[in-house]
Amino acid sequence: MNKPAETTPPPSAVQTMLDDMLRIAGDDAHRPGVMEQLAEVMEKAVANPEVLNALRDATLERMDVYGSMSEPGLGIGGVRSAQIGYREPHDHGNCWAINVQVAGKLRLVHWTQDGVDPATGKVRLRKIDEIVMGPGDVDCSPPGVAHELYPETDDSIELAVRCHSLASIIQNRYDRSSGEHKHWSWAQKKAVETGQFEVVGEAGLTARPPGEAMTARVK
Repeated sequence: MNKPAETTPPPSAVQTMLDDMLRIAGDDAHRPGVMEQLAEVMEKAVANPEVLNALRDATLERMDVYGSMSEPGLGIGGVRSAQIGYREPHDHGNCWAINVQVAGKLRLVHWTQDGVDPATGKVRLRKIDEIVMGPGDVDCSPPGVAHELYPETDDSIELAVRCHSLASIIQNRYDRSSGEHKHWSWAQKKAVETGQFEVVGEAGLTARPPGEAMTARVK
């Protein structure tokens, strides 16, 4: 079972949040309603400034706040925008993802596949919505829904919560600068299949593209 790294013990309220999350996730975090229940637990927990500050400070010590990207089980990673920057639209394969903002502001855009163009073979990508997240805000991306993340402030820090080891999944990644659609393997750190995609729908066509200053992406 995943556990925090050997560092300063978390405040009791943080430990209570983690205990509740593990209880809810159980042996199968894909059960209906688990994602929503976990998001509710975290939203209530980070309403406490002590918890919010503790989680923010934990990201200074390590990226893996709880569990790890390479081990199975529930995991929480800390993402500091000063280090990571912009992240292209990507999903978590057959796993959901929860994002919790603990400092600064982050713009998050949701995308979904909308079939394949029969003439070109390109995957159609349609924008669903977008939000600007501030400290204490929580967002859910169900399986198959991609999220694109733009730091709005240099001090943006978020928690990325996932239900599987990232090393066990194949992501859909969409490079909006080249139109390349990748099936990305975290375990192999490379694309195992590539193709092309196109943005469809009025909202998607008017979506702000990534800026030159936000070119870093998760590898």
